[in-house]
Amino acid sequence: MTKGKRKTPKSEANRLSMVLRHVLGEDRFPVDVEALAREVSRNNDDPIGKVVGRDLPGFEGMLRPNRKRPEWHIVYNDDPRYRGRVRFTIAHELGHYQLHRPALTVQDYASGQLQRECDFHCKPLRSNAWQEADRLREEEADTFASFLLMPLDDYRAQVDGQEMTVDLLNHITDRYGVSLIAACRKWIDFTDKRAAMVVARDGFALWGRASKAALRSGIFIRSGMPMPGDALAAIGADERGFVLDRPIARPTGVWNFSRGSESVRELALVSEFLDMSLTILQFDDAVDVRQIEEDDPWDTYDQFQSGSRS
Repeated sequence: MTKGKRKTPKSEANRLSMVLRHVLGEDRFPVDVEALAREVSRNNDDPIGKVVGRDLPGFEGMLRPNRKRPEWHIVYNDDPRYRGRVRFTIAHELGHYQLHRPALTVQDYASGQLQRECDFHCKPLRSNAWQEADRLREEEADTFASFLLMPLDDYRAQVDGQEMTVDLLNHITDRYGVSLIAACRKWIDFTDKRAAMVVARDGFALWGRASKAALRSGIFIRSGMPMPGDALAAIGADERGFVLDRPIARPTGVWNFSRGSESVRELALVSEFLDMSLTILQFDDAVDVRQIEEDDPWDTYDQFQSGSRS
């Protein structure tokens, strides 16, 4: 970690976003995060010297030091199936650079080569092998990337209380140059509506995330739970892309949660390339406030990162 007062992911992302707004104005999206990484680091003694895409199965990206001089490289998986992830991955690694890296100096290379290990190797989530410090560090880099690429004030202006539809999601992903999952998770994290997202494979939830209002009303997606047989993702399993363009009303009994079942509006994407489905659930806003709990339970994305999944 760099010396001085510790930076927080949101404050650092917001600081850089304000710089971009000042220089480029409102027409600054999608963020050219590679150019930004080079620019913000160039006045440091250990700048980012390279941002390189490679065919690297088995991990998302890496921030690593040059072994011969004080310089950092960002390397990312350039698999064409994951184009929507690339910008987020580079921003994630820039987050590690801004928040977590040990500052390198010429003294670190006195022997002619860097002796200490300080790579940030970001593999796909392997939560059972992660330590708590690793989990927190990765979550911070994700938060930084989210707020840098999709500043909350601009994102709110795009969504503006609308129901989430395919057209709106496509607008968001085009504007910010991110994946559908990243765009959807951003919405789930800030919306005051009751909503949830479920990422599933082979009929079972890989992970889910619910908005605060949904969590407080008993909407909780458990990792490994079977997807309802009548879920759109199951009904449209042979489809490619979104099953329907707009959410469809589903009756009570299709989706069941800790406090029972209720009707819901459902939007579903089936991805052949990613071998998974994405379901977005939007609930009626009526909530019995007497049942709202003081503390939010974990959602399954957080459990997935913290080691509760295998």
